[in-house]
Amino acid sequence: MRKISEQLASLYVTTIILVVLILWFAWGILLAQSNTLAHEFDVMNSTLAHAWFSRTQGLSLLMKLWFVGLCVVMAVLAINLVFCSWVKILKIIRIKLIMNKLIMLIIHIVFGVLALGHFGSFFLGYRYENVKLQQGQSFALKDGYILNLTNVYFVDNPLVLRKSPKELSPEEYHHDANFSEVTLSRNGKQVTSGQIYFLRPLTYKDIQVTLKRFTPPERYKKK
Repeated sequence: MRKISEQLASLYVTTIILVVLILWFAWGILLAQSNTLAHEFDVMNSTLAHAWFSRTQGLSLLMKLWFVGLCVVMAVLAINLVFCSWVKILKIIRIKLIMNKLIMLIIHIVFGVLALGHFGSFFLGYRYENVKLQQGQSFALKDGYILNLTNVYFVDNPLVLRKSPKELSPEEYHHDANFSEVTLSRNGKQVTSGQIYFLRPLTYKDIQVTLKRFTPPERYKKK
């Protein structure tokens, strides 16, 4: 048993797991570049995990395989993290407090909590899929919250919105100049407001408002 625990805590096993994890993420990036599978990543970003496996709107078998494989790799990494923390750190600092070992233990704990929290976000809470709002429109959330889009600022040529986000160059789309202003209210009282940019959401307590993309006006849409 001791030999097994030492093997599970070894740096060699950690290295193998991290290499597999990097390769798994690289495979996911390649899958996201596919026109047929890109939509499924949007589904994963906008819905909870139980919807990914539903019969009507679920993911394809390949995407399910990728996600389950990711969970398996992360589970093995978690086991390695626990054994490494126990064998290489806790057993030592129980006898003698060594500062660098204590710092490493704190890093392990923080990493474990962050990974567990991120995994929990796949299953807990609620998400709204592809909510489209125009300036001045509102959307009702749970628990009496109302999201209102007050202003939209877009400085680039609206024609670039005909392209997918991954096709836009920095010269065509300026991330820091294009944003929307939103307010969040509850029971008729504003609780927060702010600006949302691409990849820079507005957060209030357990609510996160994310800007996925701008929609071109009718006259600029493809005919």
